[in-house]
Amino acid sequence: MNLVEQFRRRFGLLLTTLLWLQFVLVAACVQGFELPGASLTLAALALAAVPTILWQLRGPDWLTRQVSSLALVGQVMLLVYVTAGHPYQPDIHMSFFAALAITAGWLDWRIFVTTAVAIAAHHAGLNLVYPEGVFPGGSDGRRVLLHAVIVVVQNSALSWVVITLRAAFINAEAQSERANAARLVAEQAERDLARTTLQAALERQALVLEIADDLEVEVAGIAGEVFASVAPLRKAASQMSEGARRVQEGALAAATSSDQAATAVTAATIATNGLASAIGELREQVGATSRVVEFTTSSAHNVLSTVQHLSRKAEDIGQIVQLISTIAERTNLLALNASIEAARFGVQGQGFAVVAQEVKALASQTSQATADIQKRIAAIHESGSEAVQAIEVMGGSINSLNDVSASVAAAIAQQDQATAGIAENIGSTAQDAEMASDTIHRVIGVANEAGSAAGCVSDAAEKLAEQAAQLDSQVRTFLQRIRQAA
Repeated sequence: MNLVEQFRRRFGLLLTTLLWLQFVLVAACVQGFELPGASLTLAALALAAVPTILWQLRGPDWLTRQVSSLALVGQVMLLVYVTAGHPYQPDIHMSFFAALAITAGWLDWRIFVTTAVAIAAHHAGLNLVYPEGVFPGGSDGRRVLLHAVIVVVQNSALSWVVITLRAAFINAEAQSERANAARLVAEQAERDLARTTLQAALERQALVLEIADDLEVEVAGIAGEVFASVAPLRKAASQMSEGARRVQEGALAAATSSDQAATAVTAATIATNGLASAIGELREQVGATSRVVEFTTSSAHNVLSTVQHLSRKAEDIGQIVQLISTIAERTNLLALNASIEAARFGVQGQGFAVVAQEVKALASQTSQATADIQKRIAAIHESGSEAVQAIEVMGGSINSLNDVSASVAAAIAQQDQATAGIAENIGSTAQDAEMASDTIHRVIGVANEAGSAAGCVSDAAEKLAEQAAQLDSQVRTFLQRIRQAA
């Protein structure tokens, strides 16, 4: 229903109400003027009832508009007729113009054509048949023509007003439709914007959740790798600590044995000194030859014993040095692995990298120490070879001297040789014990350093595991906040 239709429906209610009011007015005038017959009242009733019925049945269509407009003008004709001869008849005659103006409410210029024709026919007909029913004072053609001109002018003006109003209504309706269309477009755009915004928000939420899931998987994988790498690091540190402990125990046992050997050497030295005093008188009787033989024999045996003991001790020290070298190589390898693992974690692994570097430096020092010991052992072997050659040379001299003094000092030489051999063995043993003690103390120091390094590695591994767990917890908390915010 457009604006014109709505206005016509509201106007139709007013017009039908006005028709019934005019019916009452006509009936009252008929009664007041005591006019004979009920034809005028019935005519007024018909002029009110027929438009009302059409209004109820058809609404404000073209037929209803035409009939109701003619009925309104017809009731004015009845009022003018009823007031014939009354002083107010000219004034009532003005109701024609009011009725024409009222019918403009239908917004239909065609009504003015039919009403103008009806008024012209009414005026012209009654002017011929019953002039007093139109104008007081009888028939007057010029007045009829004047009224006709006035009606035409009024209807023309009303037609223009109606056409303009109807165009304004139509234009307003068109603008309203355009405004509604624009509003619908704006609402649709708003809905599209809301839908697009919602879709973008959902896509952003999905992207954030996807990134959070990927980050969680990556961090969990890294943390798992850290935990997995910490386990063998702990095991290696434990093995290093256990190896250092065993080395310490072996070194302590060796130190105890070395101390006991030193005590035994001291006792043997005292006994040897007593034996040497007992045979001192016999040595003086042997003379210069015995002294030469004794000195030469003692020197040869001393060198030979020293070389033999030194060779055995060198072999023992070589085994210990090999063990230390093996430990240093494993420590260096573990330090290298720890440095690689620390480098994978960037800033968080710097502390662990420092510890690994210290362990690596300690392993390098140990390797250098073992290399130095091995060089010295090689020098000892070389000296032993030279000593063997010297003993061979001295052996010829001793044999010659033994041939000369064999018959004189055989028994004394044998006794003195035995005593000298004991003394030489004891002295060599004391030197070897001292060297072994020094080596053992070095081994103990290296073992202590290796144990400390193993402890540092273990502490660094524990700290790395704690940092990895803390990182995993913080990342999970951060991702949970992201999911809640999304």
